[in-house]
Amino acid sequence: MVPRRGDRAAVAAQLKQEKDRMRKAAMTLESPERIQSMWEAASTQMRERRHPDDFPALPDMPAARYTSEVFYELEKKHLWSKTWLLVGLAHEFEGAGSYRTYTLNDAPVVVMRGRDDELRAFHNVCQHRGSLLMKDEGGTARNMRCLYHCWTYDLDGKLLFVPDEHYFSGLDKADRGLKPIRCEQFGSLVFVNFDDEAEPLMEYLTDIPTLWADIPLNDLRLFERFSFEVDCNWKCVQDNFAENYHAKYVHEHTIDKVIDSKTSALQMIRGGHNAIVIKSRGTLTSGMGAAFFKSDSDTAEEQASKLAEISRSGQRSYNVFPNATFPIAEYLFPIVMVWPIEPGRCRVEVSFVKTGSGPDNEKLDQDTLTFFRSFIGEDLDALSGMHKALAHGGIDSIPLCWSEQFIYNHEQHIDTVIGRENIPDGLAVVEVDLPYANS
Repeated sequence: MVPRRGDRAAVAAQLKQEKDRMRKAAMTLESPERIQSMWEAASTQMRERRHPDDFPALPDMPAARYTSEVFYELEKKHLWSKTWLLVGLAHEFEGAGSYRTYTLNDAPVVVMRGRDDELRAFHNVCQHRGSLLMKDEGGTARNMRCLYHCWTYDLDGKLLFVPDEHYFSGLDKADRGLKPIRCEQFGSLVFVNFDDEAEPLMEYLTDIPTLWADIPLNDLRLFERFSFEVDCNWKCVQDNFAENYHAKYVHEHTIDKVIDSKTSALQMIRGGHNAIVIKSRGTLTSGMGAAFFKSDSDTAEEQASKLAEISRSGQRSYNVFPNATFPIAEYLFPIVMVWPIEPGRCRVEVSFVKTGSGPDNEKLDQDTLTFFRSFIGEDLDALSGMHKALAHGGIDSIPLCWSEQFIYNHEQHIDTVIGRENIPDGLAVVEVDLPYANS
């Protein structure tokens, strides 16, 4: 049913109020004054060579978490089956029948745009004999037809057609639709969750929507996607994107020339998420200053569309639990996903996204991709051989410093999701009362 004009106006007003609330909350968490104060505190600690007085000591983590087959199976059973997983962008499903297929936690999944413009996710399995239904990576289809016996499903998963239906005794097509998987969006970001009892996506993200109130999430479009495999546990790679302790040494000739990794504002977020703003060595708006400058002549919409002022002087980056990293930049930035393959191997998927209002500057875009590939290559060199080194008794436990706190937040929340009662002795991290940021 189409809402009446008055109802649409009321909904629009509510959405505007919520967006205004989130912006104000974000200004509290990442206001220039707050971030500057945190940078100054970090600089003081470095100068005085001391651990922050108000930050808890982090116990060692068991190294076996990164190599244990038992822990890997616990993650498959309890983590990947119960958390919201980012699978793509809404614009990748342009019209009715547009779809993409995935393998998530070993399960074949299809996400499909319906005739009603809704995105839905299903187990990509025919309900006759269990054949894989949609076999291409993506495309556009009028329906979903099994190549084995021609059972045919509508775009909303309902079973439409069974050849020689009279061969079956009492078959009710209404009971044989595709098994649905929960699918929700945050802006143009599309997530799925295998758990029917899981909390809604926006609750799961806790303070992330507040922190991203200035980002034009509805306007993100895929620019380029690539992936590669790494010979180490998925958490090793995710940890790498959750700390900058290594930046000065691994990225001496790349990132370290742009940011001051020792001057960082770190904020752990409830739900295993993290937020960091790393002070830049200069301006991060070269050639893109209009993205941040708020002119008196700007309309309210134009002002609202520009990134928060703190983006001018620092690199913002966010870890979204369990396996996503968003190093936010104006117009073009990567979303990095880390997917497990086996205990000692994972796949890293990088999706560069661009806002529709971004400049048409092919050289700048290619320079950005080249720069990213160069420093992620440095990370891979550092991570190479890590699983073999961890797996053979050469290290029992892993100590973490203050600047690696995000790793502990991530690992502790993994244990929460798995359930501490399910984790064998010697594999769980010690539970610590971590100081979460409050909006």
